[in-house]
Amino acid sequence: MHHGYSETDYGQVHWRQCEQDSRSASADLYCLHPAPFSGLAFTSVMPLLASDYRVIAPDYPGHGGSAPLMRAASIDDYAIAVQQVANDLSGSASIDLVGFHTGCLVALAKAVRRPDRIRRMVLIDVPAFDPQIRATLKADLGGMFEFSEALSCLAGPWERSVKRRAGTEPVERSVALFAEQLRHGTRMNAAFAAAFSYDVEAAFSANTRPTTIVATASALLAATRRAASLAPDAEFIERLDIQRSVLDESAEVTAACILTCLIDCAARLRKKIPFGYLTIQNVLYSMGHGKATRSARARIESST
Repeated sequence: MHHGYSETDYGQVHWRQCEQDSRSASADLYCLHPAPFSGLAFTSVMPLLASDYRVIAPDYPGHGGSAPLMRAASIDDYAIAVQQVANDLSGSASIDLVGFHTGCLVALAKAVRRPDRIRRMVLIDVPAFDPQIRATLKADLGGMFEFSEALSCLAGPWERSVKRRAGTEPVERSVALFAEQLRHGTRMNAAFAAAFSYDVEAAFSANTRPTTIVATASALLAATRRAASLAPDAEFIERLDIQRSVLDESAEVTAACILTCLIDCAARLRKKIPFGYLTIQNVLYSMGHGKATRSARARIESST
């Protein structure tokens, strides 16, 4: 795992990069993280994707190792920063995107802003709540975080990062994610506020890039199904066998799903099959229980 920084309009943005063999990478794959964490959330998945891609996970401005952002942020701010990182690392080449939770919205915003720079994207567990629910969640979760001398002020972040993950990953991993949140200080909830302010309906309507939406058996299942209803041209896949810790305990299954979705997307584009026509039952497990092989990917890439 390699670390680095790119200069952006928001200051330095920190990123992680993983690649096994740069000569075999067909494109760069950017992994966009959930709130309130950073690219650290993807470190279990990145090596599993790196046989086919150079995999890059940037930290949004104000998150992880990136420069602090001392104002309210928007999803578009994060998308602009990601684009500027892509300009630095990938040049003028088109890239693929994977978003998880809030990262889905950042990926969507980036695709809407610069569709010419996106080949295809996979959105996993999309927080596509309706406007009324978004307003409630923003009021509940989007305010400035208040620290105090009492350790109990950290009960919420500890619950989110450690207690809910008990038994799904090593406690050291959970504690690392807990500590990553604290780096944001009082702006720990900034990405929640940005996500719940984002007009997801307008964004899906404006998106023209090939998109696969994946729903796992998570608390975002209903919201992800709503995302699919907002994007009738997208491929929609339900993976209810993925039931917890999508990026850690289920990392191998999730990575296989991502790679196969990207392969399937390329195949549909080549054959001009309408999006939404194929289903996971048709494609995913016909390729070795979801394990997308390099030879399978190469066959598709060579014909697109």
